[in-house]
Amino acid sequence: MDIKPGSMVTIEITATPATAAACKTLTRLCRKDPAVQRRQRQQDRKRPSWQTWRRGGRYWHHQMKSAPGVALKPGQRYSVFASVDVLRDLESIARWVKVTPA
Repeated sequence: MDIKPGSMVTIEITATPATAAACKTLTRLCRKDPAVQRRQRQQDRKRPSWQTWRRGGRYWHHQMKSAPGVALKPGQRYSVFASVDVLRDLESIARWVKVTPA
């Protein structure tokens, strides 16, 4: 991969990763897309993840887990900033993605 750090790259998923570690890495990288981050912020504002209620004179808390907001299906495209750590992670999952400069 001959992409220089400091530029934007487009990640296209060509196949679903076979291992859990590769799925986790690809999800983490795709969540860096500005559009995905914007949707996540909107969801956090719309539905707060920390709920508090009173029960028996005490306060109880529940923190909901949010879905990652990323679909690991072939054909999906995400644009991310190509920092050194992103490029290193992309090399480890190169079998399942196609990376092009944006």
